[in-house]
Amino acid sequence: MKTDDPQDKKDQESNSSIKAEAGKVRYTIDLQSFLPYVMYRFGAKMAQAGHKLPALLQATGVSIGEREWRIISVLGAYGGLTNGQLAEILVTDAATVTRGVKVLKQLNFVDTKNSKRDRRRIMIYLTQPGADFHDIITPKRIETGELIDSCFDYEEKEQLFQLFNKLDRHLKHLEHELDDEWE
Repeated sequence: MKTDDPQDKKDQESNSSIKAEAGKVRYTIDLQSFLPYVMYRFGAKMAQAGHKLPALLQATGVSIGEREWRIISVLGAYGGLTNGQLAEILVTDAATVTRGVKVLKQLNFVDTKNSKRDRRRIMIYLTQPGADFHDIITPKRIETGELIDSCFDYEEKEQLFQLFNKLDRHLKHLEHELDDEWE
């Protein structure tokens, strides 16, 4: 609402003079060759390729998100795991896994067993309804993976995975090197 009030005009001028100038950075990154950014972009692009996970999940009519799906897919691939093992495989924190497992338990997609030796250790595993749900989504995810890597021939794919494994070993080394708690 515009007014002819001189005070309003003065306030508007005062507010416009408060705007900060654009900041100037001292360091720049060439994002096209910055590997963390390049990998992030490829991950985001691959998530949008083929059969999109959110659409697949929504089509089932079951109200779960990608977090819960990741837990189901890992349990489908590895079998029963502890919360900590799931968190490590999914590269997330245990609290995120706990929240996802809670949702999946309410749907009867997972259940848990306590260790006989150490009651604090709990194994999480798929129930038959969870396994059935896994088997509804997984063929489309496999198809998406095949669509994505179809641009590589066998040798290129082997080389790519060798490079990923080399990078993974290096990142583990860096993690331990930078996280040295001992004097």
